[in-house]
Amino acid sequence: MKTYLLLAVLVLTVFSVPSESKTASDSKNEFNGLYDQKNADRLLLVAFTDNTINTLKGTASPTSYRQRGSYQSSTWSERVTNQLADDYGMEKLTEWPITEVGAHCVVYRLADKASVPDAIARLSKDDRVDIVQNMNVFKTKAHYDNDPYFKLQTNLQQMQIGLAHGRATGRDITIGMIDTGVDLEHPDLVGQISKNQNFAKDISASFSTDIHGTAVAGVMVAKRDNAKGIIGVAPNAKLVALKACWPDTKDAIEAVCNSFTLALAVNTAIKVGVDVLNMSLTGPQDPLLTLLLNKAMAKGIVVVAADTGSVGDFPASLKDVISVQSIKQPVAGSTSLVESISAPGDKILTTLPHGTYDFISGSSIAAAEVSGVVALLLELNPSLTLAEVHAILQKSKITSKDGMVAGVNANDAVNTLCETTSCSQQVISFAQINAL
Repeated sequence: MKTYLLLAVLVLTVFSVPSESKTASDSKNEFNGLYDQKNADRLLLVAFTDNTINTLKGTASPTSYRQRGSYQSSTWSERVTNQLADDYGMEKLTEWPITEVGAHCVVYRLADKASVPDAIARLSKDDRVDIVQNMNVFKTKAHYDNDPYFKLQTNLQQMQIGLAHGRATGRDITIGMIDTGVDLEHPDLVGQISKNQNFAKDISASFSTDIHGTAVAGVMVAKRDNAKGIIGVAPNAKLVALKACWPDTKDAIEAVCNSFTLALAVNTAIKVGVDVLNMSLTGPQDPLLTLLLNKAMAKGIVVVAADTGSVGDFPASLKDVISVQSIKQPVAGSTSLVESISAPGDKILTTLPHGTYDFISGSSIAAAEVSGVVALLLELNPSLTLAEVHAILQKSKITSKDGMVAGVNANDAVNTLCETTSCSQQVISFAQINAL
């Protein structure tokens, strides 16, 4: 009898131990593997359709829908990801559902980067897999201006924002921003951000001390008429700040992101239902992000992205995305400022962490300005299509005295829309009085 009891206890002990036990240290190492740029060329991102994602939530039993961190995965999809790991000799780092496109995603790590091309080729032929790709790295596009004697902010005057605000200020429009974090307590941003979330917290827990996102946010939605600092292009719009990028080094304005964090952020932007989605960043072509951004645009979200002028900048190169170049930036590829949308991007005064301000340059800033202009247009006509928005922006481009393209004129864009849309005059601004 004692022998049987001992055997029973041993059996219960064996089967009560989780099959995949991880310590906090193990989990941290996994996430470090996800964000380490040096090892990005050993990572694969795989996605496949999971029809249970949007059917089990809320009604499924605990055994059929399993919590993983902040996300949930069906047990069926976990079985598939485990099988793929075993079949191809890969280490599974993390997995999560992309609810808005009904897909399940998983990140694998290979032992040797030399084996990645072969693994991609083999997985692309596997009937269980819909998407297989590298873990791409993206970078934000802004830098400090080092001229301490530059005293005047000219971008808003050049775009005639004061006149445009006589008709629209972005009221009732939500701009989604996928970037680094934002200084939530900045005097010019308090009350302007309706939602914030950090998808890179495992590598960068900071939010309010991040520079790039704070600068981009200020360009778009900095408060108006608060007797402080600056004014945003769309000061009455609300911002959804989604952190998917993290500073390249401590206290740097340069930031990096990857396919994993960006996919989570875009999926959330779609779920929230933003009107405009600003992505002041660039990187290589990305199949998963292409799928998600096409879904966003199919739902009527206007996507605006930074464009450095290089051939293949993504997501700026994606069809129907409004790509924006900085007027002052050098054009390295075949993309022409005459063909693209452009906006001021040189020495732009904007918000920085700790309630401060500084001059920032780059296509990141130019993209933010155009996102603000789009918010003005959508306030006046929320039913505008992507093609109509793009056509209005193209028509509103102005030329400088030397015949060069000098970027989008916000007032011209608003007036162009008001030729076909009933636009009421909101207020008489000081800019209008001075223009009389």
